[in-house]
This record gives sequence, structure tokens and C-alpha cells, in this order.
Amino acid sequence: MKKAVLSLLVAVVILTAGAPGIRPRADAGSYPAHRENAEFSIGAVLLPPEQVKKMFKADLNHGYVVIEVGVFPAPGKDVDLYPSDFTLSVGEKSAALRPVSADTIAEVMADKHEPPNIGGPQDINTSAGVSIGHASYPDLVTGRKTSGTVTETDAGVGVGGPAPRPCRGYDCDSTSPIPPTTQRSPTQTANVLSQDLWEKSLPDGKTVHAVAGYLYFPKPSRKAKDASWELRYENADGKTRLPLPR
Repeated sequence: MKKAVLSLLVAVVILTAGAPGIRPRADAGSYPAHRENAEFSIGAVLLPPEQVKKMFKADLNHGYVVIEVGVFPAPGKDVDLYPSDFTLSVGEKSAALRPVSADTIAEVMADKHEPPNIGGPQDINTSAGVSIGHASYPDLVTGRKTSGTVTETDAGVGVGGPAPRPCRGYDCDSTSPIPPTTQRSPTQTANVLSQDLWEKSLPDGKTVHAVAGYLYFPKPSRKAKDASWELRYENADGKTRLPLPR
């Protein structure tokens, strides 16, 4: 019984050990688009493609747009944030777009990485380790999807020549084989990309403090290129609309 309780406590500590997000700006007015009401103030900005390309391990410009959001609860108030409460509207005739999760984007990006070409007999090298990542799970109180930090094991496969033989001083041979490089599996690639995106994403759940992060939306069609863009946030307190300058 004690072991079961201890395991549960360890799991809770792991899941609550980390949270996503970036440093909020000074206030909502620091964002090009911003609104304020009695419960909170909110600001947003559409990141330019050249900035997006430098910020993430995945090239999100092929299929996605990134919006930075900052939320500032009013004194004594709290805000319950969830990505599903946000939509991106592009023109009056287009359907509203919803944010895409870090896991989904990472899986799509990882599938685009082709396996290495093996031209002849090679040694196969394996590796294993433990890493810290994140997982999505339902909140036991609200039933809504949330995320937390978890530990996980991973394995890698390397393709190359034999491992180099040890040598000292003049016994070293310049023709000794070079250590093989490790090639990430698609699963490992997806985990790395997902972790990077999740760490910078807008935190979800209830907060009394200012928070900020990124939302990832599918890139609108070219037909909507000249249409007006608007980020919409809807919760129990109503709907907030933020026209996005481009």
C-alpha cells in the first residue's frame, strides 16, 4: 500500500514539475493587437516567417503560422486558458481555424524526414537513454485536456563503420575508422520537435499570473492572402476579438 502511494506521489510531482510558456511582455498594450476587460487583458502578435524560422527546430513556415499571445489577469481574478478557446478567422467566408497541438505538428514534420540511404554493409549501433518530455492527459476535475512534464526512455540506431580502436601516442593510425554518427528514428525526431514546440506554447489551465506563449495555426489558403486576420478568444466571460496587423 505504501509503495502504491509513493508511486502516485512521484507521478504527480513529475506531471506538475514543468509548464510551457515564454516570458510575458510588460503588459497587453505591448502587443500590436490588445484588448482589456474587467477580468483580464490580452495581447497578440502574428510572428513574421523569418522570425519563426529562427525560433523553432521545425520549419513551421511550411504549413503553419505562429501567433504570440499574452494574457494578464486583473488583480484578484483568474483566467482559465485552453487552446480550444482560441480560433483564427481569415476573411468572412472562411471557416475558423483552430490551434494545432505540438504533438500533431511534430508527427507531421517527422514523417517528412526520409530514412538514410544505406549503400552497402554497415555496422548497426544502438543507444538508449532517459529523457524528460511532456504528455497530454485529461484533467480529473474539468475533464479537459491538459499537459505536464514526464520522463521517458528512448533508443537510437546508428549506421556506420566499426568503432575506432583505442590508440596512444605513435600507435595511432590516421586511417582508423571514424566513429559512426547516430541517426534519430522518426519517433525520436517527433519527440524532439514536439518538446521544442510545447515548451514555447501558451500555457493552459487556470492562472492568476500573467502568462504568454505561442499558438500554432494551419496556414490559411492563398485565396485568403489579402483578407483580414482576427484572433478570437471565447470563454465563460464572453468573446474577445483581436484584429491582427500583418
